[in-house]
Amino acid sequence: MTSEVDLTAFRFRSSAKVRFCETDANGHMSHVTTVIFMEQARTEYSSGLGLFGRERSADDGKTFVLAAQSVNYRSQAYFADEIDIFVRVSRIGTSSLDMEYVLINRDSGAVVSTGSSTMVYFDSTLQKSTPLPADLSERIERFEASFGS
Repeated sequence: MTSEVDLTAFRFRSSAKVRFCETDANGHMSHVTTVIFMEQARTEYSSGLGLFGRERSADDGKTFVLAAQSVNYRSQAYFADEIDIFVRVSRIGTSSLDMEYVLINRDSGAVVSTGSSTMVYFDSTLQKSTPLPADLSERIERFEASFGS
C-alpha cells in the first residue's frame, strides 16, 4: 500500500494505463514498462520546467541526458491497470540532478516500483556536460508549487 512510502515530498504526478503490449509472458506489466513510465513522468516534469523539448534543445543546444537509473520492483501490475507515477528532484548539483520516482497502482494503492535517475545537463555542440541553469531551483519551486502540497 502507499503507506509503504512517504509521498509528502512528491507534488508532481503523471499517469499511465498498462497496455497489453506492455505485459510479459507471465501476464503482468513488463519490467521495461516501469522504465518507460519513469521516462514519461521525467519528460513531462522537465517540460514543465521549460528544460526539455525539441524546440528548447534547438535554441541553445542544451538538453538533459540520462546518466544513471535504478529501479526497485515491489509488486505486480497487470493489463489495463492505472498507474500513477510520482516524480521529484531530490538533488541538484553543478551540472546534474537526481530524480526519484514512485509508481502506484491507482486501484489497489500498492507500490509497484520505486526508482531513481541522474540527469546530466549536456551541451550537444561541445559534447560535454554544462552547468545547470542558475535559476533551476526557483523554477522547480515555482513549478511544484503549482500542484499544491
